Amino acid sequence: MLRLPRLISNGCVLQQGEKTRIFGFADPGETVSVRLQDCLACGAADGSGRFDLYLSHLRPGGPFSMTVESGSGECLRLEEVYVGEVWLSSGQSNMELPMERVRDRYPGAIENSANPQIHMFQVSEHYDFEEALEDCQTGEWKAACPESVRDFSALSLFFTQFLQEHLRIPVGIINVSLGGSPIEAWMSREALEGEPEALKEADFWRVPGRIEERQREDAAALNLWQQSLQAQDKGLPENGGGWMAPADDQNEPKEHAGERWKEISLPGFLKDRGLEDFVGSIWLKREFQVTEELAGTKAKLWLGTMVDSDETWINGVKVGQTPYQYPPRKYEIPEGLLKKGRNEVTVRLICENGHGRLTPDKEYRIFNERGSIELKGSWKYRIGCRLETPAPEQTFISWMATGLYQGMLHPCQNYTVKGILWYQGESNDKRPDSYGRLLKKMIQSWRIQWRQEHLPFVVAQLPGFSIDLEEDNRWPKIRQAQKEAEELPNVAVTVNLDLGEKNDLHPTGKREVAYRMYRAALQTVYKEEVPCSGPVPVQIRTSAGTGAEPGTENCESLRVQISFRLDPWEREKFLMTQDGMAPGEFELAGEDGVWHPAQAAIQGLEVELKCSEVQRPVQVRYGWRNAPDRGLLCSPCGLLAAPFTEKVMGH
Repeated sequence: MLRLPRLISNGCVLQQGEKTRIFGFADPGETVSVRLQDCLACGAADGSGRFDLYLSHLRPGGPFSMTVESGSGECLRLEEVYVGEVWLSSGQSNMELPMERVRDRYPGAIENSANPQIHMFQVSEHYDFEEALEDCQTGEWKAACPESVRDFSALSLFFTQFLQEHLRIPVGIINVSLGGSPIEAWMSREALEGEPEALKEADFWRVPGRIEERQREDAAALNLWQQSLQAQDKGLPENGGGWMAPADDQNEPKEHAGERWKEISLPGFLKDRGLEDFVGSIWLKREFQVTEELAGTKAKLWLGTMVDSDETWINGVKVGQTPYQYPPRKYEIPEGLLKKGRNEVTVRLICENGHGRLTPDKEYRIFNERGSIELKGSWKYRIGCRLETPAPEQTFISWMATGLYQGMLHPCQNYTVKGILWYQGESNDKRPDSYGRLLKKMIQSWRIQWRQEHLPFVVAQLPGFSIDLEEDNRWPKIRQAQKEAEELPNVAVTVNLDLGEKNDLHPTGKREVAYRMYRAALQTVYKEEVPCSGPVPVQIRTSAGTGAEPGTENCESLRVQISFRLDPWEREKFLMTQDGMAPGEFELAGEDGVWHPAQAAIQGLEVELKCSEVQRPVQVRYGWRNAPDRGLLCSPCGLLAAPFTEKVMGH
C-alpha cells in the first residue's frame, strides 16, 4: 500500500537544490513515480517496501501540487508543498523552550508571527531502544501563525524568521528536542562504538519489560512519598489546617494553636534562613495593601521561580500551581479577587531534596496597567511537615542512550535538509571530559545517516549560568569541547556568555541566540560576507617585565602577550570589551598549577597580561567560570571571544 511519511505531507517545505529526496512506503517491488514542478522521478520499492527517489533542481516557491503514483494505480496528491530552505534543530530544553515562555520578553512576537512562508514540524517525544523508527509517531507541518507558534521552539522560530526575511523564500524547520536529554540519547549504536558505558545503558533498556517495571517502581515510590507528605502536612484542610485561608479566617485545632507564623526574608535560599536541608512542605504568607484603583481588577502575579513545586492562593482562592522548579511562576489574578486594603498571598512550597528556594533576582510582584505591588521582603512561614527522606529519584527513560535517536531523530534523517542547529550540553556536565569526543562522533554519524558528507552544523555554546552549579571546570570544559567541534569542516560555534541568566537554566533571550546562529549560517552555509565569530587567540608568549633580567632577584613577573585574530569579514581590526572596562576573566598559572587573576590591557589585536603572584606563567585561561561577566573580550561588532585554556609558548 502506497504511503508517505508524516514529514512529507501538506504544508511541508522541501529543500531546494541539486537533489531532494522523496521517500515513502509501498509493496515490495512496486514501481513508484513522483512529480513536482517539471521534475519526474521513478523507481521501485525495495524488499522491505521502502522507496527513495530524487527530484533535481527544484525551484523555490509554493504552494505546489505534488503527486506520488504506484504502478498498481494508487495515487497520493499533496496540494500544499513548498520548496525553499529546510533546517533541523535539536538538543535539550533550551532548544525546546516554547514561544509561550518568552512572550513577556518579546511583546507581540506571538501575535505578529503570521507568515505563510514559514512552516514548522514539531517531532513529539518518543523513545525506542529496540529499533530505529522509519516514521515519526505523530506530527504535522504548520504555517507560522499566533495559534501554532505558542508551543514551538522559540529559538527555532526566531532563526527561521531571520532566514526567511533575508532569503525571501519559504523556510521550513523540523524541531527534534527534549529537555534534560544528554547527547548520548541522540546518538545511534554505531556512533557510540567505543563508548562502553553508553552501550551498556542502551542494552539495559532493550530488555523486554524492564522499562515498564522501572516505571511501576518509580511511580510507587513517588506515590508513597507524596502520600506521606499529604497525610502529615498540618496546613491542609484535611489535616485540620486550612493555612491557605487569610489569617483571620483560620480556625486551628488546639494541637496547632500554639504554633506561630515566623518571619522570613524572601526571595532567598531556605538554607540561608535557618532551614538547611529542609525536605517537606513549607507555607509562606505575605500581607499586602491594595489601592482603590487596583481593587477588583484583573492582575498578574509573578513569583520568580521556586524549588521545587508550589500551590499559590490570593485571599484563600487558588490562582496557580507549578509541578517542578524550572517554569516561571506567572499566575493570573481574576477580576474581583483583589480587595481594597489588606490582602494576602499564600504559597505552599514543596521541597523535595533539601535545596528549597524562592530564586533571588527575579520579579516578585502583583501588577497591571493601574499599578504594581512589590512582594519582596518580609514574609511569614510555617512548617507544614518535615520529612526524613528526600523525594525518590525518578528515572527519565527518554534520556537513556540511543532512545531519542531511534524514536525521534532517525525518522527525519531521510529528509533532505540544509543544516543542523544544535543547542545541548547542560545535561552532560557530570562527565564533561567525554563531551568533545561525543559531539564530534555525533556530527560525523549524522552526516553519514543523512548521506550528506558536509552537512553543516551550527552549535550554540552554553551561556553563563551559576545558581545550581559548583564553581568548577565542568561548564567551562563543555564550552571548550563545543568550540573544538569547529575542527570539523562546516561547523560553526556561536558564543553566548552574555546571553545567559545566572539564576535561570532557561534564559529567555532566545532571539539573540538565534540571531548569532543565523549569522553563523549566513557565513558558513550561504557564503555571505558577514562576521559571525569573536576574537580567537593565535599566539601566546611571554615577555620580560621592566627592570632586571628574568630570574634575578629584582625581576618583575614575566608578562604574557596574547595575539588574536578576528573574523575575516570584521571591518575594523581591534579588540574591545563588551562593557567598556578593562578586560577581565583572564587568569595565569605557574608550574604549581595555581590560578591567579591577571591584570589585562588591550593593545590593538593583543592583550597583555601581568600578575605579581605568578613569576613565570606557563598557562593562561579566559572566561573559565560558570558565568563569566567581567570585561568580556569582543570584536568591534560585539561578537565575544570564546572561553579557552592554553599553555604559554615554550611550555
